[in-house]
Amino acid sequence: MKTILVAGATGYLGRYVVDELKECGYKVKVLVRNAESLKREGKYFEPAVINRVDDIIEGDITKPETIKGICNDVDYVFTSVGITKQNDGLTYMDVDFQGNLNLLREAEISKVKKFMYIHVLGDHLNVPVLQAKRKFVQELKQSAVNHIIIKPTGYYSDLTEYLEMALKGRVFMIGDGNHKMNPIHGKDLAEFCVQAFENNSAELEVGGPEVYSYKMIASLAIKSANKTDKVVTLPIWMVKLAIRALKIFNKRYYEMTLFFFSVITNDVIAPRYGRIDLETYYKNYLENKEDKLNDEESDGKI
Repeated sequence: MKTILVAGATGYLGRYVVDELKECGYKVKVLVRNAESLKREGKYFEPAVINRVDDIIEGDITKPETIKGICNDVDYVFTSVGITKQNDGLTYMDVDFQGNLNLLREAEISKVKKFMYIHVLGDHLNVPVLQAKRKFVQELKQSAVNHIIIKPTGYYSDLTEYLEMALKGRVFMIGDGNHKMNPIHGKDLAEFCVQAFENNSAELEVGGPEVYSYKMIASLAIKSANKTDKVVTLPIWMVKLAIRALKIFNKRYYEMTLFFFSVITNDVIAPRYGRIDLETYYKNYLENKEDKLNDEESDGKI
């Protein structure tokens, strides 16, 4: 039985990867900053995975002293670690580059057989978020460890904001909404990743089963929320000005917003994979959200 170390096990994709690895008979070791997070569902109702792991290590890849020897007795490493919305003062270079590099160095010391990194499709875009990721990919390709780089188009979780806007009665859309992408569900992507461990020195692009324009995504969100059609179009020039202003007040949010703007204003399409479409994701999300609200009402929390 092979042992796989999962870094990023409490994130949207990481939880599904842990679950899929266990389904496929692997021994699962996870690196987390807080083990308690494994006991809870994720923000987008990803599964709690505390009962799906064999070994839990609390550590932080940005602090190399906390992960010494973490790859001992590990066959493969999976990492989806990267800055999302953490507010701890760290930069993309601190986490997406140096943090993952710290983990790679441990993998090299322990002679790990394969190292899988979750990158992003569209890495040609010149934005700070991707500069750090590209720099790590260069290090990974130069390493003696057999590398597998996965480049997904985007996650359904990233499109939950459209549904939340629809629930409030108004969906904001940048430009004409004609650019397209085929995002993927975390469960489908996890299945793809686990199967991809069969590859050697590979760089694989992947997207979901359906291609959507952003106009279609907005309409689907409104339909799923059972609201009347209310889409507010934001001119691209106006959004660019707002992003420039954001740079003055909050560099982190500026960089993240610039990344999402760059993605939305380009087509991001990869080979199709998976079975779960966006409408199904929205439906399940709303059902889970309603169940959670009902549980909180029963517990007297709201």
